[in-house]
Amino acid sequence: MSFEQEARYTRAERFTYDEIKLRILDGRLAPGTRLVIRRLAKELGVSAIPVILALRMLERDGLLVNIPGHGNCVRTWSREEIIDLHRIRAFHEALAARLCTERATEEDIKAIVSANEAFKRATEASDPEAHVDADLSFHVALVRGAHCPDLERMTNNGAVIECSMREFGISLNFPRKVVQEFKELHTPIAEAIVQRDPDAAEKAARQHVEESLTRNLDWIDKIAQAMEDDAERSLPKWLQPRATSTG
Repeated sequence: MSFEQEARYTRAERFTYDEIKLRILDGRLAPGTRLVIRRLAKELGVSAIPVILALRMLERDGLLVNIPGHGNCVRTWSREEIIDLHRIRAFHEALAARLCTERATEEDIKAIVSANEAFKRATEASDPEAHVDADLSFHVALVRGAHCPDLERMTNNGAVIECSMREFGISLNFPRKVVQEFKELHTPIAEAIVQRDPDAAEKAARQHVEESLTRNLDWIDKIAQAMEDDAERSLPKWLQPRATSTG
């Protein structure tokens, strides 16, 4: 259950959850970063209680891990987990695209088309950070158009994780490549939704994510290794892997 589904939380608790999640999304809290409750509370201008609750919810969302004796850290991802994430997204977004053709309002469809045009402009500009933002906006519009809250929650968490990884890559100076052939990546999905063609929309969305995985395997290897190295450096000494000698 997320804050989007739960009505009893206070404004401070919702704000804290949203803000920490945003910092994971935009790379300010990189994979492996340790989250200190007192420091976050001071930065956000709240007491410790909203921070503790937000961290629990983000751990439940799969965005944080709790390491005994060390506390909460932004989750890092192995190569296999990143690949699995793409495969899961392929199923989720294929279903979202199909549901869009059945449930999306005219306003939803306008948002999807507008997001696709923004993605084209970001690609033409060859700006990695703008490309991340525009890509996320398209997928958010797609899932919202499906009008399925549970699917939206699962898919959005996956999108946050992927954007966090891409921002992490940008910060290490190996962003995912932005080339002009990417310009029309979302167009088949958008066109199928405009035409209300569920089979074409589902196929295009699944193919989009699967091809993204194939294109980005080298980038995924770099991200996974960097996450592993960064996470090890951030651990206390007693948790860090020990070097072994041979001979």
